[in-house]
Formats: sequence, structure tokens, C-alpha cells
Amino acid sequence: MTRSSPPYPTPNAATRLTRRRGFTILELVVVVFIAGVVAAMSFGKIRALVVHDRLRNASASVQNDVEAAFTLATRNRLPIRIYWSGDALQMKITDRNGITYRRLNLGSTYGLHSWNVKFSKSPLEVYPNGLAADTLLVTLHKYGDTTKVWVSKGGLVKVGR
Repeated sequence: MTRSSPPYPTPNAATRLTRRRGFTILELVVVVFIAGVVAAMSFGKIRALVVHDRLRNASASVQNDVEAAFTLATRNRLPIRIYWSGDALQMKITDRNGITYRRLNLGSTYGLHSWNVKFSKSPLEVYPNGLAADTLLVTLHKYGDTTKVWVSKGGLVKVGR
């Protein structure tokens, strides 16, 4: 029996050494450049989404705490105050004696500053009968995105833009 040659050429030592194994520097630079361009184009949209999400979460927290203030006033049969401290960037729910029931920090938690938050009235009294002394408008604003929380005298809380 005789051996026949294989249908494909066998690599010899010279062709094995010249075979490419990887990428050239030029190919890597092109890929990194394209990835940088795509990342730069998407950065603005990602920042806008993050800011919108933080404002939405902050307004939901304000809404929950205001609703809790109305509930506390009715349950404890005591007037409750919703107080905004611009220096500390905190919304506090207290009674007339100064006992704090809730504290919402809008600064470190949601990345807001004193010029990003505006309360139309501070402090706002909530009475045990479920009515407030006045209406309240809380405006949260950052990088052109605005969210508002409206509070009626009857305790209705609405969040919108």
C-alpha cells in the first residue's frame, strides 16, 4: 500500500512563522476610536435619563412624606408642620413641640442643591381634621428638567411636570 498525499497542503516551518496571530496596532486604535465616539454620543442622553430618574424619585419621596404628614395629623390628633430647611436641604415633618417624625434629605440622597428646590410655603400646618392651612407647591429643577408636587388644602397630592 502506498500513501497518498492529503488533499490540503501541509504547513511547513516557514509558513507557520509568518502566520498572523492577533490584531495590529492600527486595528486596535480604530476600534478604540469608534467606541469613544459612540460613548461620547450617548453620554448626554444617559445623563438626562439619570437626572430625570433622580427628580422622579425625589418628587415621589416628597409626595409620600406629605401624605404621611396628613395621616400623622389625623392619627395623633395634633397639628403637624411640614418644614423646609434650605440650608440643610431637608424637608421635616414635625409637631408644634419640635418632635420630628420624618426627615427627607434631598441634597445627598438625590444630588440636589438649594437652587434646585423651591417650596412655596414653609412651614405648612396640617390640622387634625385633615385640612392644611394653605396650599403647597414644591418645584424640583435640575439641568432643564422640572418636576412639581402640588398639595391642596384637603390633602390631595399630585406630581407632574
